[in-house]
Amino acid sequence: MENYKELLKEGFQSVVTSQTFNEDLITKYFSKNYKQVVDGQELDYDGFCEHMKAQKASLKSVEVEFTTIVQENHILFTNHLVHVVTNEDRRATLQVIAEFHLWDDKVQYCSELTHMLSGDPRERDLGTMR
Repeated sequence: MENYKELLKEGFQSVVTSQTFNEDLITKYFSKNYKQVVDGQELDYDGFCEHMKAQKASLKSVEVEFTTIVQENHILFTNHLVHVVTNEDRRATLQVIAEFHLWDDKVQYCSELTHMLSGDPRERDLGTMR
């Protein structure tokens, strides 16, 4: 059994919190068959890339704070906070509860629910923006 916790954290650091879009890094951590369901909206790999591009274009900074990560075989459950600053200097914090499936050292699937803890309602769609 792999320890996927560090791989997931590394992937978030390289892909989600980075200020630049880099598809090579996305393919390092996320499968080309990747599927993601966020608050009922489904994204495939290409949709996830669009999502990352949109976030990079509208956010000045993103910080992810993992409060809990639990692994059972190839499945990880996380409870994490996402702190953002938009290009207009609005701040928001979202709580994310997520289930990740990893195979072959890549994230294959993610199902997550997001809840805005603080911030402008315009940032409510950060988990699904494209």
